[in-house]
Amino acid sequence: MLHYTFPYVEDFHCLAGACPDSCCKGWEVVIDEPTLQTYRQCSKPIGDRIRNVLTKNEDQEWIFQNQKNGNCPFWNAQKLCDLQLQADDALLCDTCRMFPRIPQNYTLFTEHVLSLACPEAAKKVLTQEEPFHAVFSHQDDSPSIPEEELPYSLDWMACLRETRSILLQLLQNPSLLLSDALCYGLHYVQQLQDWIEEKKDDFPQMQSIAAKPDFLYQEAILHMYDNMEWMTPEWADWMQQIRLHPVTKTDLQAFQTVADELIPAFRNFCSYYLYLYWLQAIEHGNVLLQYQKLLAALYEITVISAWKLRETGSYALSDCIQIVQLYAKEVMHDAENVEKMEIILDKNGNQ
Repeated sequence: MLHYTFPYVEDFHCLAGACPDSCCKGWEVVIDEPTLQTYRQCSKPIGDRIRNVLTKNEDQEWIFQNQKNGNCPFWNAQKLCDLQLQADDALLCDTCRMFPRIPQNYTLFTEHVLSLACPEAAKKVLTQEEPFHAVFSHQDDSPSIPEEELPYSLDWMACLRETRSILLQLLQNPSLLLSDALCYGLHYVQQLQDWIEEKKDDFPQMQSIAAKPDFLYQEAILHMYDNMEWMTPEWADWMQQIRLHPVTKTDLQAFQTVADELIPAFRNFCSYYLYLYWLQAIEHGNVLLQYQKLLAALYEITVISAWKLRETGSYALSDCIQIVQLYAKEVMHDAENVEKMEIILDKNGNQ
């Protein structure tokens, strides 16, 4: 299997106790089967403590029973992990050992990225200055898989990888306004979706034709986040305040005046989102939905940013990083919230 990654993935180091929003706070950690067996057989002093907090969630997955405040039972007063202090990484489950590293396994190759839900990872992704392009990392010794045993068509995967590359080049083009690039991309993806569904002969070409993202202003989409559940109190408060005191067109225009300096960060977010999710269309063939999710995410981040500027009178790169990080944590990493988003976009995205 081939592996691809970004330099910042290799350079990442956890902030541990200095992290402003630790992954040990509020998350439900699913324990993989090999680690579960290690816990059941652990003879170290911490073994009994581990077994006392093992439980199952609603999906019948083994997890740690969090404390009443939502924190991991092994997150101590110094904001460090007792499991890691006791045995380094030997007692960490796959989730804790790997996060925020995310391997995207596509059978023949794996792409490695960092989760934006981690504050330090979000900072690295949004502030990177190199072109957003993964590089070959290594090839492991896993056995090759015959084409007929693959869960997808090689031609279809090649198509998705090629079109993703085209869109990434568009989004990273400094000679284009990001807003124009996104609208050109939307037109291209609409044509691509038509090509997929209608089996047209001519493969669509990127053109300087803009499609307006009018679907974003559908009532159902504007209120898409109202019925989602949140785990971070600060984020929940933001969403409630925005619902009670909606962001206006004037607020968005005011944010535009300060956002120009942060365009590189927004380009990186768009590129990251597209890179991470585009190939998932291999399962359902709906590339338009993947692109609409990107536009909806960027729009919501913009709305929250405009609200923050209105409320505080200032907005900096650190605000952008925090908003993106919490959006990733609350939406992108919550399967139920993603499903709600997809249902609403699929129903209203073409109106």
